[in-house]
Amino acid sequence: MAQPDSAVGLWKVGVVCALSLVATACSDGGDKASEENKPLPGVVAEVVTERDVSDETTFVGQTRSSQSVDIQARVKGTLLERPFVEGHQVKEGEVLYKIDPSEFEANLLAANATLAKAQASSTEKNLTLSRYQALVDKKSPGVSEAQYDVALSQAKQADAEVSAGKADVANAKLNLGYATITSPLAGRAGISTVDVGNIIGPESGVLVTVLALDPIEVDFSVGERVYLNYMEAKQAGTAKVFTPRIRLADGKLYPHEGKVYVVNNEVDPATGTIAIRLKFPNPDRLLLPGQYVTVLLTDAKPEKQVVVPQAAVQQNQSGPFVLVVDGNDQVQSRAIKTAQRVGTGIVVTEGLVPGQTIVVEGIQKVKPGAKVNVTFQNPSGSAENVDDTPAGGAASDASGTEAGTGKAQDAKSATPSAPATQAGKPEAEDHGKVQDEGPADGADKETVPNSKSDTESNAGKDGKAGDDAEAK
Repeated sequence: MAQPDSAVGLWKVGVVCALSLVATACSDGGDKASEENKPLPGVVAEVVTERDVSDETTFVGQTRSSQSVDIQARVKGTLLERPFVEGHQVKEGEVLYKIDPSEFEANLLAANATLAKAQASSTEKNLTLSRYQALVDKKSPGVSEAQYDVALSQAKQADAEVSAGKADVANAKLNLGYATITSPLAGRAGISTVDVGNIIGPESGVLVTVLALDPIEVDFSVGERVYLNYMEAKQAGTAKVFTPRIRLADGKLYPHEGKVYVVNNEVDPATGTIAIRLKFPNPDRLLLPGQYVTVLLTDAKPEKQVVVPQAAVQQNQSGPFVLVVDGNDQVQSRAIKTAQRVGTGIVVTEGLVPGQTIVVEGIQKVKPGAKVNVTFQNPSGSAENVDDTPAGGAASDASGTEAGTGKAQDAKSATPSAPATQAGKPEAEDHGKVQDEGPADGADKETVPNSKSDTESNAGKDGKAGDDAEAK
């Protein structure tokens, strides 16, 4: 009786195992079918192009006024007027301060009176000397030599008093003139340190500063080695012609070009640098003395260089890299070397050639080796499908990535169903791009998602898409 029960048990176990295998096989088949039907991730790509780029060398500079005057009082008195407006433009010769002139006018009257008295005395003394001179010439016994000498001395003293009187009058006129303080130059007045009604004088210090703002100067320094290299190139006739420009603190480029005004005649022993002064037009008074700016010495003769959007450049432990789309719509990592920034782009000196296709948006959604659905973006920013074949034909790199293989026909089929205008809009997944993309040699390394919320959001989207498809 035990044998039939045992057989029945074995039969049940076999049935259970068979059902499990069938369920597993069905589940695996369903997962594979789901993966195959899953749409390719969409990215926005751009064709690598060349632009005219001028080499730039940057320095830290500081603006200064081309002419600065500290206004001070030269006489003491009560301040009656301050007709200028603080912080506004003043003209050359415009009145800035008026000191009470009463005392100085009185001093001038007194000096004039003293001068008149001295002149009268001088006239009398010189007439007496003339009479004595005539008698002496006639050898008249009525005038002795001693009397003549006294008359001569008195005449000279009177003349000296006249000269002193004239000096006093001139000094009184100067003091009266100093009571009215004017601007010696056209410029912008600063904030006054004194108010009307106060007694001011030489001890009051600087009353206000007037600065000439147009043109304005920029000081910066270059290293001794830079200076020597430039001088050697200049002597050899190979020196480049640079146009001075400046970038402001807000990152904007100042619209006016400058010129080298003066190069200092010595090296600062403390820093080993040479001071250079530039001069820039400042018609709108945008620049003020004391501002820190970035001095750009731009090569006057631009050259063709590869420029890509900064958003396309990622960074890992090996350095900067970009994602390149090959002729099979596969993404490959490409190590590059970068140089200066050009607006919103950056110059690439190695790793790319014109005509290749790089991913500029949707980088976080793909990894090297994955196939993608590409929307092309031309340099102007509008989305369109273009040929990504590099000029002259580019060979495959070490990772097997093709630079471009005549993709004009494939590009049309690769266009996603989404409207083309979406190419210029950054996708949600692009915010906070992860820099740890993986080795630049194209090793197959998964991209880390931005955050848990992004992963869950994507999973939700995929689930919703599956439900919609099943409903249809």
